[in-house]
Amino acid sequence: MKIARFRSNGRIAYGVIQGDEVVEIRGSIYTRFRMTDTKFPIQEVTFLPPTEPTEMWAPGLNFANHLEFAAGVLGDENPTVPVHPEPWIKARGALTGTGEPIILPIGSSGDVHYEGEAVAIIGKTCRRVTPEEATKCILGYTCGNDVSDRTWQHDDWTFWRAKGADTFAPVGPWIDTDVDPQKLEMIVRLNGKEVQHGHTEDMLFSFAEIVSYISQQVTLRPGDMVFSGSTGVTVALKPGDVVEVEIPGIGILTNPVEAEAVG
Repeated sequence: MKIARFRSNGRIAYGVIQGDEVVEIRGSIYTRFRMTDTKFPIQEVTFLPPTEPTEMWAPGLNFANHLEFAAGVLGDENPTVPVHPEPWIKARGALTGTGEPIILPIGSSGDVHYEGEAVAIIGKTCRRVTPEEATKCILGYTCGNDVSDRTWQHDDWTFWRAKGADTFAPVGPWIDTDVDPQKLEMIVRLNGKEVQHGHTEDMLFSFAEIVSYISQQVTLRPGDMVFSGSTGVTVALKPGDVVEVEIPGIGILTNPVEAEAVG
């Protein structure tokens, strides 16, 4: 099932994707809901980030083929494979939806990169769970883009602005509740050209392991998001670019790139 959060005629609602339509639902996507008779053509609604998370988490260095590149960004000449997940919080204000622009902020380095990822959506309160229990706490999965300013990432003590600047977390277009999270293909296209290609089966730590690890100290709540980490090597974005993150079977997250307006 594909569950979307959308806006139509100034009103925000949840719905289920059925073919070329969105069928509005009543109730909670985290507990119980029912289908209504209200339907909208997909082309006539605006898809929003699929939930309103309290927190968004991302693991650092979660793919071996991204390890050396990321370590170079951070100035680590001798990168080592992590022995446990290394999660950090991505600022809630970075969240944006499909179709919305990624804004390159005034004062940024000009070295802002895409990172196409899969994203787990937490479906129930999750505290001190095992990896086996963690799978039952996840509602479904969607596409994400962990936008990152590489210079800020290298120069700052934390990722507060490198990965947390406004619009640096596009997520969408909807949640798929019926996929195998460790069998997902992640494809990134920049201006129509494929620039990144990975598979969640290559994650050093699975979604279940990451969620379990975070939950030992931090309570995850319905709607929270957990990113997969990124693969391979990335390149800088520039105004006028269009970035697509596709997970076949789920959907495509599309964002144009713009420079922040002065004044």
